[in-house]
Amino acid sequence: MTAPAASTAPVRSKTSQWRRLLWHINRTPLARGIKVALRTRHSGAIRERKRLLNELPADPQSRELGRSLAQYGHARIDSIIDPALLGALSEAGQFKLDRADTAQLAQQVGHKLFWTRLLDEDKHNGRLPADNPFVRFALQPNLLAMVGHALGELPQLDDVLLTLSRPSDEPFAYSQLWHRDHDDVRTIKVFVYLTDVPDTNNGPFTFLPGPVSDRFGFSLKSHRSDEVILGRARSEEMISVTAPRLTTFAVETSRCLHMGSRVAAGHSRLLYTASYISVPRLFPEPPMRFEMTGLEDASTRCVLTPAR
Repeated sequence: MTAPAASTAPVRSKTSQWRRLLWHINRTPLARGIKVALRTRHSGAIRERKRLLNELPADPQSRELGRSLAQYGHARIDSIIDPALLGALSEAGQFKLDRADTAQLAQQVGHKLFWTRLLDEDKHNGRLPADNPFVRFALQPNLLAMVGHALGELPQLDDVLLTLSRPSDEPFAYSQLWHRDHDDVRTIKVFVYLTDVPDTNNGPFTFLPGPVSDRFGFSLKSHRSDEVILGRARSEEMISVTAPRLTTFAVETSRCLHMGSRVAAGHSRLLYTASYISVPRLFPEPPMRFEMTGLEDASTRCVLTPAR
C-alpha cells in the first residue's frame, strides 16, 4: 500500500502567518529597523551600488532632481528624459492601447476591477526581457541617477507596469482610496502618462507631498477615505497631476499618501509605472521579473539583479 503523502498544511500555514506578520510590520516604524539590520548583511553589495551610481554617465540635473525628490517626495522630470526612449515608449504604449480590448490583453490586476495590465503577453517564463521598450525606459542613466541620488545608491528595479484605468460602477476601492505603497521601506515610482489627463474625469494621479504626508504618521489601515484625509490636510495641499500625454514625474509612494484611477464614464487613462527600491528587499524576493540579454553593462545588471 502506498503511504499517504505528507500534509503541507502546517508549512503553508506558517508561511502565511509569517507573510501576514511582515505585512503588518512593513506598516510600522519597525520596518526601518529591520531594513537597517538586513542592510548590514549586504554592505559589500551596497558599496558597489554607491560606486556604480557615481560612475553613471548622467545629466548633472538628475542629481539635483534626486535631492529634491528626497526632500519633498516628488519631482517633475520631463527635462531629463531621453526623447528617443520616450518616443519608443509612446509607440509601444499606443500599440497596447489599440489592442486593449482583445482577449489576450484584457487581464485584470487581482481585485482591482477598474484597471487592466497590458504587459503580461510580453513576458517569457514570467520575465520581461531587458530590451523590452518598457524596461529600457526604466534603465536610462538619467532616471537611475535621479532615483539613486534620492536613495543614496543605485536602486533595484522592482517592476514595470502598463495599466489602463477605466470607469467602474463600484464604490472607490484599493488604490482609488488614499494610501501609501508598501512594496518596501522606500519605494520610488516614475510615472508617464500615455494618454492625455486634462482633468479629474481622467483619474489623475493625486498625492500629498512628503512633508504633508509626514503629518499623518503610520497606520495599520492600508486605505483611507477622502473624509479622513481632508480632516487633516487642506485641499490646496493636494497635488493632482493633470497634464498632457508623455508627462513624466516621480513620487516616493512609500512616503506620499496618494490615490488615482477615479475615471469618469466615457474616459480612460493609460499609465506607465517603473518602481524602484533600495536593497535588500524587506520581503522575501519574488521570482526574477526581468530576463537579461547578455549585453547589459555592470550598472544595468546591478539594477536588474537583487542583492543576495
